[in-house]
Amino acid sequence: MTREITLEFKKIVGEGKTLGRSDGKVVFCYGVLPGETARVRTVVEKRNFIEAELLEVLTPSPRRVAPREDHYLSCSPWQVMDYAFQCETKKSLIEDLLYQTTKETIRLDKFYSAAGMFGYRTKIEYSFTGAPGSLSFAFHKRGNFREMYLLPGGCALISPEANAAALDILAAINALNLSTADVKTLIIREAKKPGSRIAALYLKRQDITLPEMKLPGLNGFIAAYSNPLSPMSQVDAILSAWGDDFVTEELLGGKFSYGFDCFFQNNMELFEEALKEIRAAAFKCGKLVDLYSGVGVIGLTLRDMADKIYAVESSPSSAKYAALNTAANAAANFEMTCAFSEKTADGLFEGTEILVLDPPRAGLHNKVIKRIMEILPKRIIYLSCNPITQGRDAAFFLEKYKIIRAAGFDFYPNTPHAETLLVFEKE
Repeated sequence: MTREITLEFKKIVGEGKTLGRSDGKVVFCYGVLPGETARVRTVVEKRNFIEAELLEVLTPSPRRVAPREDHYLSCSPWQVMDYAFQCETKKSLIEDLLYQTTKETIRLDKFYSAAGMFGYRTKIEYSFTGAPGSLSFAFHKRGNFREMYLLPGGCALISPEANAAALDILAAINALNLSTADVKTLIIREAKKPGSRIAALYLKRQDITLPEMKLPGLNGFIAAYSNPLSPMSQVDAILSAWGDDFVTEELLGGKFSYGFDCFFQNNMELFEEALKEIRAAAFKCGKLVDLYSGVGVIGLTLRDMADKIYAVESSPSSAKYAALNTAANAAANFEMTCAFSEKTADGLFEGTEILVLDPPRAGLHNKVIKRIMEILPKRIIYLSCNPITQGRDAAFFLEKYKIIRAAGFDFYPNTPHAETLLVFEKE
């Protein structure tokens, strides 16, 4: 049973929520700033803590700004914070989380802020809600999968051109009188330089015939069947397609293509800064291994720094594009292996001088950590989107290594998320 509480909030903690206390319980809530008194509604209440949703700010902070979107709590709950305060908070949170996990004081040598706070995303995924023939885009409410925010104009985190293309697709769907029993999600992928985008519409039925989706602003369109019993937008069959099923991004003079279902970084301006930091941390060597390599961007950016580069990626689609990118960038010394990093043959690691890591939020598999601590490469370059798991992994490395460089990157303005680069050198 929900109830309303009025309390003062004190500080922002790990997941980007703000913390307060009421009747001996810790209260967590998005959309409130430190020092603000707010009226909130309990969503989850346990013995020691409460998850709450914001109803009204009673005493606003001087760091508060008006959000650009009414659905900001779903997509980017820090829209209400002035940007300087966002950066200060992220840098502090990263350092605090690294200390909590490593018990070592690790200060960021540099925190890179973003040039633009909106339109930076390279991928957006829209759900659908509404009656047949009048569907709308929607995001699920944070912490409440049953409720949704309507998105009449899309989301400002991706470009206006991407939203315009998405709305054209929505109009075509509504012209067919389709319902939420027919359509699952729409995903837009966008390359920023030189500029291209594709769309993938995930359908819950295989017998739907779509019109030709040659729409302004799109370089390609894919209609895919996705099992309605799965909550994920996964491809079980391609039903129709036209144009490209990939986009190509230019980074540091290289060209990197990736498919509609591949992982790729957001915020290209800051990704380039991260790649520059990674290059600066590397040295001329005989063998470099790039784990969790995706479509090969980091390893290929370092192709002139090693005699031989071995990349490992578990996604067949990403591994396919890594091979294509190898040819496109004339990297004869780059070799791709499609495998889970924890299941890679031991021989691949032998003689590694530089190890590059860019794992998903879950961090490194314990078998990977064990293998690293056996081979002890001279340098480890670790890019992460989760300082908690990065710090957990770093605690093992610090038994034999020292950190020689630490940097943060605000890849995701208006959200609590950031990327962190740690460079380890063997002592």
